[in-house]
Amino acid sequence: MATGSRPTDAAPGPAATREGGAAATRRPPSLRRRLGTAFAGLALLIALAQASFVWIIGYHAEEQLIDRILAEQLDRSIALYRQQPALAAPNTPDMSLYVLPDGDASAEAVLPAWLRALPRRAGTYELHPGEGLEYHVAIARDRDAWFLLAYDAAEHEARQHDELAALALSVLAIGVLALLLSGRMAGKLTRDLQGLSEAVSEPGSHAGARARLGAIAAHAETAMLADALDAYRDGLREALERERAFTAAANHELRTPLMRAGSSLDLLRTGALDARQRRLVDNVQASLDEMTMLTAALLRVARGQSAEAATDTDVGQLLAEVVAQLAAEAQARGIALSADPAAAPRLRLDRSALWIVLANLVRNAIRHSGGTRVRVGWREGEVFVEDDGVGIDREAFTPQRPRAAEAHGLGLGLAIVERICDAAGWRLAIEPRPGGGTLARVRVAGG
Repeated sequence: MATGSRPTDAAPGPAATREGGAAATRRPPSLRRRLGTAFAGLALLIALAQASFVWIIGYHAEEQLIDRILAEQLDRSIALYRQQPALAAPNTPDMSLYVLPDGDASAEAVLPAWLRALPRRAGTYELHPGEGLEYHVAIARDRDAWFLLAYDAAEHEARQHDELAALALSVLAIGVLALLLSGRMAGKLTRDLQGLSEAVSEPGSHAGARARLGAIAAHAETAMLADALDAYRDGLREALERERAFTAAANHELRTPLMRAGSSLDLLRTGALDARQRRLVDNVQASLDEMTMLTAALLRVARGQSAEAATDTDVGQLLAEVVAQLAAEAQARGIALSADPAAAPRLRLDRSALWIVLANLVRNAIRHSGGTRVRVGWREGEVFVEDDGVGIDREAFTPQRPRAAEAHGLGLGLAIVERICDAAGWRLAIEPRPGGGTLARVRVAGG
């Protein structure tokens, strides 16, 4: 059923498994939620960037302040040392002055170990002798001595930590505020789009819907969308009116030649006919009856009236009729066609629509399966058609691959089957058959 090639009958839509299609279709993400997330993320990013900038500027300013304090105090201490050595030490507990005259080993011995490791070279150094400790050391030489000024930067470190905590709290506050306000802001920006989608989905007159769309659009983009939707509705309405006119005309125009053909056959039967002629007349009558039934059923599908035509139907008898109708073609192609109607119940449904569905499925199996057996039957609320042919690719038949039928050459018949099943509310599934071949199932009861 599944792999025969028939380019002239390429199906424009999916002849695929319909069961679970809604579950397989993922709902697109919310534009409002995305905008809200983008606003919140942007606000948080800006806050982080600003906090980082403030922190970097403050950190460098603090370092420059420490270097300036050290340089000024060291110059003052050197000047005082030359005049009054006892007054050279800084008058603050967080600074310590060390004077190392050339050749004085005792002065070198009193230095802390982390200061002795410093090179005797003028400059400013930053040391971390222990956990949580930070010292800035300025070294200068004057005449015959080295001067080392060590500054405990704990106060500056505490101030920097406080600044960092304040910046982190401000970023957190901005992030929370952005999260609280971004959803509302996104809602306001997308309000007309939301209203536009609700108005489009509401049933009502075309004129009323057009007026609502024009009133809802509050932005240039949504106004363009509203205009495009109105234009699309105009075209769709015109197309539907043409289709309704065509179906009405087809129903009217076809009825006359069909009735004329039927009357002509009745007249032929009244004459003297031999066995061969009578058999031909009966064949033409059967084709005429089938044409009348097909025309009425397809027009009902086109008008969406399939459910209204439901009648009490013996499904088993219908299966037998379809098999009898296509038995000659199956025999000519060397295919064993059989029906298993034993378990089929009586159901209220559109008999003609189900006849068309089954006839197309069986005909497709006969012509395209490449098998030797085709069986029709009933099982657990479903009619089925199975063959032992080359089978079908399950992956090709998903709701996300809408041209699977055309790609596999399954024919126009399956496109008709799909449309009729949609119109009647039946579920169509076409899948590989266990053991090889293809299994087509139509759930018409309990589904």
